[in-house]
Amino acid sequence: MPLHDPKNLENFIQRALTSLPERRAPVSLEARVLAEIERLAALPWWRRSYAYWPALARGAFLVVSAAAAAVMIAGLMTLLQSAGSTEAAGEVARRFAWLGLARDTFSTLIDDGWTLFGAIPPLWLYGTLAFVAGCYLTLVGAAAAAYRVFFVRR
Repeated sequence: MPLHDPKNLENFIQRALTSLPERRAPVSLEARVLAEIERLAALPWWRRSYAYWPALARGAFLVVSAAAAAVMIAGLMTLLQSAGSTEAAGEVARRFAWLGLARDTFSTLIDDGWTLFGAIPPLWLYGTLAFVAGCYLTLVGAAAAAYRVFFVRR
């Protein structure tokens, strides 16, 4: 029976899988899973996932969260508009000046990398791409040949 036909291959796999014996989970695993399911079912709603909360609680949480976000944004805006914010901003900028240096260094490295990449002749890039594709195709071919030799029964 040739396995090249998808229907024959499907029948072969179906027969192979149905001939396998049924396996039961170990008793200890089954008991632990059932115990965990019962434990999770016994949790109160506030200890469960947000999806299991009552609609009223989810709505209240959404309103309270939005109010907290609004209060924090208003407080931040008030803080930024206060008299001492300029000095604080200067202090923060001084303490994190190394981030600007890191950004400049990274951007220089990226620019130099693109310049170097642009200096490579396109023929070399296409040749490298073709070589890598050939390596992958060789790997796939060798794997297919090994499969036919070692696993396909005639």
